[in-house]
Amino acid sequence: MRPSRLMTFRGRLSRGAFWLAGLALWAGFAVLFVFLESALGRGATLILYPPLLWIIAVLCVRRLHDRGRSGAFLLVVLIPIVGALWLLIELAFRAGTPDENPYGRDPLARPDYLTVA
Repeated sequence: MRPSRLMTFRGRLSRGAFWLAGLALWAGFAVLFVFLESALGRGATLILYPPLLWIIAVLCVRRLHDRGRSGAFLLVVLIPIVGALWLLIELAFRAGTPDENPYGRDPLARPDYLTVA
């Protein structure tokens, strides 16, 4: 996934790309956190949280788009316990909608080389 795709809420994100981007995000965050804390102190790590939260939101919304849902579905997390579990299952374990949906083409579909755009 290109880094520029981590800044926009448009489009779809496959389950595999969601997992890969999420793991890379957490690993990068951990490395930067340890570096900043050791070099500048605990307070300096606060600068990492706004980009982390933004990218998490982008990944979740784009994954919801792949499931055919609006980004507003993230509000389900406000339901104690059940909402967070439901969102986890929806984002991490369920397959995306096949073919095209209102949010774009299937990220796993291979383009037909005979189709003229």
